[in-house]
Amino acid sequence: MGIIGSAFGKLFNVIWSGIKWLGQFIKNLFQGLIDLLVGFFKVIYALIDGLLYLLYKIGMLAVKLFELLFETAKLLWSLVVGFARTLASLSYSPRGSSGTGYSEMLGKLFANLSFLQIDVVAYILLFGLWIFTAVAAMKLLSSIRVGGD
Repeated sequence: MGIIGSAFGKLFNVIWSGIKWLGQFIKNLFQGLIDLLVGFFKVIYALIDGLLYLLYKIGMLAVKLFELLFETAKLLWSLVVGFARTLASLSYSPRGSSGTGYSEMLGKLFANLSFLQIDVVAYILLFGLWIFTAVAAMKLLSSIRVGGD
């Protein structure tokens, strides 16, 4: 290699150094812009992620609230049905075709005791017994703890 080869080598090195410097300059110039864009989209992504998480938690809260209201309605309905059945069972009607003679015998007994007029007292006592049982059941249910508190 002579003088011409070494001159082209040095020229190539200078040109190559200039291209590397220009590439580094363009990289540094656009790196700030790219970092700015990436940071902006990270913030946007975090906001969207937080909003979707908030909507998810609101949905979970709505489901739990609906379950609570549904269970409360079921409890109230059971209380109303129990009260209605108790009131319906207050009137005794003897049946003779039940297969046992107890119904007919109790019917005759109640028919003969009507002159004592204790049926009102029996109704009041039966109602009081039902209320006492309902209150005791509610106290028992409210004392049960769910979970590992």
